[in-house]
Amino acid sequence: KTLAFAAALLLLGACSSDGYTIRGKIAGLDNPYVYLLRYTGEVEVIDSAKVSKGDFVFKGKTEQPEMVYLSTDKQQPFAHFFLENGRIRVDGALSAPADIAVLGTPSNEAQRALDRKIDALEEEFSKASGESQRDSLRKEYNRLMTEAVEQNRDNIYGVTAFLNNAYAFLSPEEVMEQIALFPAEWQHRRELTELREATERKLRVSAGHPYIDVTAKNADGKEVSLKSVIENKRNKYVLLDFWASWCGPCMAEVPYLKADYEKYHKKGFEIYGMSFDSQRERWIETIKQQGMNW
Repeated sequence: KTLAFAAALLLLGACSSDGYTIRGKIAGLDNPYVYLLRYTGEVEVIDSAKVSKGDFVFKGKTEQPEMVYLSTDKQQPFAHFFLENGRIRVDGALSAPADIAVLGTPSNEAQRALDRKIDALEEEFSKASGESQRDSLRKEYNRLMTEAVEQNRDNIYGVTAFLNNAYAFLSPEEVMEQIALFPAEWQHRRELTELREATERKLRVSAGHPYIDVTAKNADGKEVSLKSVIENKRNKYVLLDFWASWCGPCMAEVPYLKADYEKYHKKGFEIYGMSFDSQRERWIETIKQQGMNW
């Protein structure tokens, strides 16, 4: 009971409604100032703090929790954490940003606990001897991430865990379904609004959905639309290939495209190549050199 009471007092202190205090001690931090940043499409400086022997303090009040970053140059961050009202502690070394610890408020404590579990899984994965063991560890990782989201749908930690999971492991349809499970106030926050918009764009170009037409001039200066190629009765299958002469992986695929084109073109296979080259001469030269005659 005594321990439970002490824990409750600590939690109350960590979740103060009076505002936040961020105390940092970063070895190797010899810059005169450190900056507290947020990213909303562009970098925004929330506040700055004077550094004394690696120590600094931020004080303020946030209307809603959010992910923030610490930087020495207003651009490149060396640490990130959840900004929420309460007492936050940032400790570590500038030479080892991945090991910087952030403690003190519920979301940061929860993230730290999850990071430790994931670190342990990654260590096991590096030592795994077979695919079966690796597959089991992947499933455990997915379970941890799913559990973190399900138990924290009403706070910034749960939203961030979902964002990290959504981009890597969920289909567009699953992302939209999961967004709908968050409380309305969180669905209207920037984090989920941007994800929803990106997912809607992704859905429009996913399998089973109507294609989006594009038009560009060919090497002879004649405009050619994707629609005209698709609606050509001789073409049964059309591959839309985005490429550029300066793109190594793109050019590495050209021999395979040529082989398939030679083998299947007479059977109704066509390729519509959309180049991102900005130099016309280089684009034309590459087409000729590679024999890209689609």
